[in-house]
Amino acid sequence: MSAPSAAAAAPGAALRAWIVPLAWGAGLISIGMGAAAVTAASSSVWGRGIGVVLAIAGAAWLAWGAAALAAGRLPIPRTAAASTLVTVIGVAALLAATGGRASVLAAAAAIVLLLLVAVMTIAAARRGPATPGAIRTVPLLLAAAIVAVVTTPALGAVQDAALLRTDGTVIVVDPHAGH
Repeated sequence: MSAPSAAAAAPGAALRAWIVPLAWGAGLISIGMGAAAVTAASSSVWGRGIGVVLAIAGAAWLAWGAAALAAGRLPIPRTAAASTLVTVIGVAALLAATGGRASVLAAAAAIVLLLLVAVMTIAAARRGPATPGAIRTVPLLLAAAIVAVVTTPALGAVQDAALLRTDGTVIVVDPHAGH
């Protein structure tokens, strides 16, 4: 077996292929929740501050996933696994700071994705160092499709929560206003 095909057949290569899309999905939802908290008219100073931190954490997850994909291995796996806890606490703090006006669906999706990232990263790290280039394409595309199915409605729920008025009605945004 040649070196590239041996790397692709390495045990755990499919596991590592799932981690990157999961991290990207969690990162996108975190950025969305953070941006909604920052821009919502009803956000408190605490809510806006937590929103900024959550948006930065989401961007860090996107960067970590890109670095993992580029390197073909998981960079700083223990730090990444520990960082999932920090982001989960940020999501919970945002829910508390906004008085439940943040999207519970998006928060649940982000927490599930982050916990999966933590568990899979720990499992991959226990297998030992990965061979560079060992992330497989087919499991990566399958994982990306499944994560997109979870992330897209969660991002829609973030927008709905951001547009919610205090009386429970939703602001109607007319895309043709001003034309």
